[in-house]
Amino acid sequence: MAESGVRVQDDGTLWVMYGEIDAAVQARHEDDLQRRAQAATAQIRIDLTDVTFMDSGGLRLLYHAATAGPTPPALLGTPRRVRDLLELSGVDSLFEVEDPA
Repeated sequence: MAESGVRVQDDGTLWVMYGEIDAAVQARHEDDLQRRAQAATAQIRIDLTDVTFMDSGGLRLLYHAATAGPTPPALLGTPRRVRDLLELSGVDSLFEVEDPA
Protein backbone atom coordinates (compact mmCIF):
# COMPACT_ATOMS: atom_id res chain seq x y z
CA MET A 1 0.00 0.00 0.00
CA ALA A 2 1.29 3.45 -0.92
CA GLU A 3 2.10 5.87 1.85
CA SER A 4 -0.39 8.65 2.58
CA GLY A 5 -0.35 11.55 4.96
CA VAL A 6 0.46 15.18 5.65
CA ARG A 7 3.90 16.74 6.19
CA VAL A 8 3.93 20.15 7.85
CA GLN A 9 6.75 22.54 6.91
CA ASP A 10 7.66 26.24 7.07
CA ASP A 11 6.69 26.79 10.72
CA GLY A 12 3.30 25.17 10.12
CA THR A 13 2.20 27.29 7.18
CA LEU A 14 2.90 24.72 4.45
CA TRP A 15 0.97 21.45 4.53
CA VAL A 16 2.07 18.86 1.98
CA MET A 17 -0.59 16.20 1.46
CA TYR A 18 0.26 13.03 -0.43
CA GLY A 19 -1.35 9.75 -1.39
CA GLU A 20 -4.92 8.89 -0.41
CA ILE A 21 -6.26 11.55 1.95
CA ASP A 22 -9.11 9.71 3.64
CA ALA A 23 -10.63 9.09 7.07
CA ALA A 24 -7.52 7.21 8.25
CA VAL A 25 -5.28 10.19 7.42
CA GLN A 26 -7.84 12.52 8.98
CA ALA A 27 -7.77 10.50 12.21
CA ARG A 28 -3.95 10.66 12.38
CA HIS A 29 -3.55 14.37 11.58
CA GLU A 30 -6.77 16.24 12.44
CA ASP A 31 -5.94 17.43 15.96
CA ASP A 32 -2.45 18.62 15.01
CA LEU A 33 -3.61 20.41 11.84
CA GLN A 34 -6.49 22.08 13.61
CA ARG A 35 -4.11 23.41 16.31
CA ARG A 36 -1.71 24.65 13.63
CA ALA A 37 -4.51 26.37 11.71
CA GLN A 38 -5.75 28.13 14.84
CA ALA A 39 -2.21 29.25 15.71
CA ALA A 40 -1.32 30.43 12.18
CA THR A 41 -0.44 34.08 11.75
CA ALA A 42 0.24 33.81 8.01
CA GLN A 43 -1.65 32.25 5.13
CA ILE A 44 -1.64 28.46 5.15
CA ARG A 45 -0.53 26.91 1.85
CA ILE A 46 -1.60 23.35 1.11
CA ASP A 47 0.30 21.45 -1.57
CA LEU A 48 -1.99 18.83 -3.11
CA THR A 49 0.27 17.91 -6.05
CA ASP A 50 0.81 14.32 -4.89
CA VAL A 51 -2.76 13.59 -3.72
CA THR A 52 -4.13 10.55 -5.57
CA PHE A 53 -7.53 10.40 -3.82
CA MET A 54 -9.51 12.51 -1.36
CA ASP A 55 -12.77 11.76 0.43
CA SER A 56 -14.79 13.61 3.06
CA GLY A 57 -12.03 12.98 5.64
CA GLY A 58 -9.56 14.93 3.53
CA LEU A 59 -12.15 17.58 2.82
CA ARG A 60 -12.58 18.03 6.57
CA LEU A 61 -8.84 18.68 6.99
CA LEU A 62 -9.00 21.35 4.28
CA TYR A 63 -12.09 22.85 5.89
CA HIS A 64 -10.26 23.25 9.22
CA ALA A 65 -7.59 25.31 7.46
CA ALA A 66 -10.25 27.45 5.80
CA THR A 67 -12.26 28.16 8.93
CA ALA A 68 -9.55 28.38 11.60
CA GLY A 69 -6.75 30.15 9.72
CA PRO A 70 -6.34 33.93 9.48
CA THR A 71 -6.93 34.09 5.71
CA PRO A 72 -8.28 31.72 3.05
CA PRO A 73 -5.70 28.98 2.48
CA ALA A 74 -3.94 28.68 -0.87
CA LEU A 75 -4.26 25.28 -2.54
CA LEU A 76 -1.26 24.44 -4.71
CA GLY A 77 -1.13 21.83 -7.48
CA THR A 78 -4.76 20.87 -6.93
CA PRO A 79 -5.68 17.78 -8.97
CA ARG A 80 -8.90 18.02 -11.02
CA ARG A 81 -10.60 15.34 -8.87
CA VAL A 82 -9.96 17.40 -5.72
CA ARG A 83 -11.23 20.57 -7.42
CA ASP A 84 -14.38 18.64 -8.38
CA LEU A 85 -14.84 17.51 -4.76
CA LEU A 86 -14.48 21.09 -3.49
CA GLU A 87 -16.97 22.38 -6.06
CA LEU A 88 -19.45 19.55 -5.48
CA SER A 89 -19.27 20.20 -1.72
CA GLY A 90 -19.81 23.92 -2.23
CA VAL A 91 -16.66 24.93 -0.34
CA ASP A 92 -14.40 25.93 -3.25
CA SER A 93 -14.96 29.63 -2.49
CA LEU A 94 -13.26 29.16 0.92
CA PHE A 95 -9.89 28.65 -0.81
CA GLU A 96 -7.49 30.38 -3.17
CA VAL A 97 -6.97 27.65 -5.76
CA GLU A 98 -3.77 28.27 -7.68
CA ASP A 99 -3.50 26.70 -11.10
CA PRO A 100 -0.68 24.22 -11.58
CA ALA A 101 2.34 25.63 -13.40
